[in-house]
Amino acid sequence: MNHSEITILIISFNCWHYLDPCLSSIYNSDYSDFNIIIIDNNSMDGTLEKIHEKYPQVQLVKNTVNVGHTKAVNQGCRLVKNGHILLLDADVELKPDVIGKMFEYLKQHPNIWMVAPKTLNTDGTVQESARNFPSEINGIFGRQSILTRRFPNNPFSRRYLDHYNFAVRKHGPYQVQHVSAACMMFSKKTYDTIGEWDEEYHSYWVDADWCKRLQKAGGSIFFLPGAVITHHDNNKRSLKKNPLRIVNFHRGVYRFYCLHYTYGFSDPRRLIASVLLTFRATFHLIINAFKKASNASQDPLSVKDKK
Repeated sequence: MNHSEITILIISFNCWHYLDPCLSSIYNSDYSDFNIIIIDNNSMDGTLEKIHEKYPQVQLVKNTVNVGHTKAVNQGCRLVKNGHILLLDADVELKPDVIGKMFEYLKQHPNIWMVAPKTLNTDGTVQESARNFPSEINGIFGRQSILTRRFPNNPFSRRYLDHYNFAVRKHGPYQVQHVSAACMMFSKKTYDTIGEWDEEYHSYWVDADWCKRLQKAGGSIFFLPGAVITHHDNNKRSLKKNPLRIVNFHRGVYRFYCLHYTYGFSDPRRLIASVLLTFRATFHLIINAFKKASNASQDPLSVKDKK
């Protein structure tokens, strides 16, 4: 039974290299009324033993198979009976005041359903974690796209990644359409109202889908620039990815598009999207084959396929 105001939920899989500093940053927080649930997707690198040894107070749930990130999130949320949930990636480190700032903002603004912090990359640069929903045009201008990398200030990327709002309103909270699941806080009541994460998504785009459903249900999401985390998203473009990540990313895009932008199975745009995304996935798989291999044992993206 959960008796704390906040339950911090983390999904792990062979990621002790990142999970240890993540947990350390949580326990060094200024806010202390929380408990931690870790859903482990059958780690084989000693993660479980190390959690038991160093953080025995953590509630650890071990899956006998890797069920994927999305199913594990639902599994963890079902264990929470009340209060608030802080969903956190294993490769995130929190500033000491982050948990308190997020929780206090939700308590002071009960009409707001979810909040998310400002996110930094490992090198201290800003990671675009607050975004607008993609349209059929600007959907190709995501933060990892070639066009955004070459022309970061083009109007389509600016709209999708919310550059304008971040630049203008960086000193105070503001409403956004979509935030990354690397770090988000919401109440258990919000989770129950919206419903479980769509397990047809392996991982990619499921956070966008849930944000979309939240807003359709009448909720709002706020971005808090004053709360800061570091996300060690080991997504270097020069390194080789697991090909399944590329496939799952494009599957996620297709599902999100079909659910929220088309009018059923007979909509011809589904076929067009399928053809274009298949071409794009094939292109990225070919390019990926020639990249330098990454160190999978220290890759938090082994936990899930991220967007």
